[in-house]
Amino acid sequence: MPAVTLLRPGPPETRDVEAPDTRDWLADLYAPSSPFLVRLNFVASINGSAVGADGTSESLTSRTDRRILGVIRQHADVVLVGARTVRREGYVAPKHARLAVVTRSGDLSGHRLGDSFLRPIIVCPRSALPRVEQQMRSATVEILPLESEALDPAEVLAGLRDRGLPGVVCEGGPTLAAGLLDAGLVDELCLTTSPQLRAPGLPLFPRLAGTPAATLRHLLADDDGYLYARWAIGKGQAAG
Repeated sequence: MPAVTLLRPGPPETRDVEAPDTRDWLADLYAPSSPFLVRLNFVASINGSAVGADGTSESLTSRTDRRILGVIRQHADVVLVGARTVRREGYVAPKHARLAVVTRSGDLSGHRLGDSFLRPIIVCPRSALPRVEQQMRSATVEILPLESEALDPAEVLAGLRDRGLPGVVCEGGPTLAAGLLDAGLVDELCLTTSPQLRAPGLPLFPRLAGTPAATLRHLLADDDGYLYARWAIGKGQAAG
């Protein structure tokens, strides 16, 4: 049976990943401290590549990682991603949270949003509205136009909160995540480390303007060598 072990804070505790009560255990571990929590959730290789051999994050992930992903999404009101991630990975909307896609150009080619149960939100500057409307003719979406051409992260989050979506988990891409970090808007980083060494074709964070502090909230490991860390960004206490 695959197992996952809580290493910090101690004492260590091991659970069967497939056991019915493990999801509740994980849900407690990842419970948000505030309804307004902004999280980043990423998987990366040991040396910090956000994509694996197939050019996507899919070849970096694991069964346990996908289970934790589901728990984190369950706690969120909205999953925030950049349009490049949609184009590269053919993003499918989550079942239990809204999906918000941020695009500067309006290019959403390759999207798979037409069958979404919860209506996706397309976040874009007003100049991109014609292209978004043309590409989304076959999908039922809500469009959130921004006044800022530069996709100001604070304006993006404010627009989502105005729609009753305060709890945000950003799953990509790295440029969008770095913008949120640079703006001081991130509360937590949930990072899965895949036991692989990959040429960093897509670094986890290609640029950061500052050096925000990070404090370990908890750390898990599974039988396949994956590590699952929950970091508080710029606040919080170290795990004991």
